[in-house]
Amino acid sequence: MASTNYRNLIENLYEGLFYIDRERRIKYWSKGAEKITGYSSSEVFDRKCSEDFLCPTDAKGNQLYGAYSLFTNTLANASIKQYELLITHKDGHKFPISARIAPMYDSKDQVVGATQLFTDNKDHLKLLVNESEEYQNSFFDPMTKLPNHISMEMSVDAKLSEFRRYNRPFGILLIEIDHYEKLSNIYGNELKVNVLTKISTLIKQDLRPFDIAGRWSENEFAVVLVNVRKDTVEMIGNRVIKIIGETEFTIGKGTINLTLSIGGIIATLQDTSKILINKLHDTTKKCIDMGGNKFILWSPVE
Repeated sequence: MASTNYRNLIENLYEGLFYIDRERRIKYWSKGAEKITGYSSSEVFDRKCSEDFLCPTDAKGNQLYGAYSLFTNTLANASIKQYELLITHKDGHKFPISARIAPMYDSKDQVVGATQLFTDNKDHLKLLVNESEEYQNSFFDPMTKLPNHISMEMSVDAKLSEFRRYNRPFGILLIEIDHYEKLSNIYGNELKVNVLTKISTLIKQDLRPFDIAGRWSENEFAVVLVNVRKDTVEMIGNRVIKIIGETEFTIGKGTINLTLSIGGIIATLQDTSKILINKLHDTTKKCIDMGGNKFILWSPVE
């Protein structure tokens, strides 16, 4: 009875809790952990905590998994550690947690594993976003407030890993502003402040809540589309072209119209993040070579 009550108490914790053995394999994953991360117990049981499904990092973007596992000191020295981390949700977005790692012992006082108790810490994220320049530079584009290149690469890697394990398809859009260099020479910083921020807002508004939009480079945006087929990627890509094409962008006392070149792709099991991005750049270049204002879905047939 006591054991049952203890388990019920753990399962009803608001916080997440999981236990790993000395091989760093997950042997217990609480209901709270499921709710916070999006991963069910059956999806993570017996997986190594060094695998890249949570991808914990610090605010500077340093990896804290694999060779830099958070559990190393605890398993070796029975030390208790407290961390402020960013982890990757099942749907691909990064969010902050507060985590406490403690050793677990057997009847002979030997360390046989470790537990991690963690709490969703979105209030801390708001504080970091608003006040920490270091955090901003690590994960967010300061102008558009979208995830930056580093964050988007991490999202692509996370989705590839999820695709390989659970066969959840995803697509990517690479969005380039046509004639950006010419426009930048004419309008300078005003183009960046007025136009890029509005484009980022329009792109975000047109996406589903679980899709991930980010700024890829000075004149490029990227969008990771979750659980999509070819027709969905085509529909969203063409819709973004239409929305931007029909929008007037205010600069100074006047307005300008813009067009986009968008390459789209559906990931395959043979792809790596580098292969995907190379294919997307080739596809976007085709759009530009054809005059821009166009969406093309990558195809292996030339």
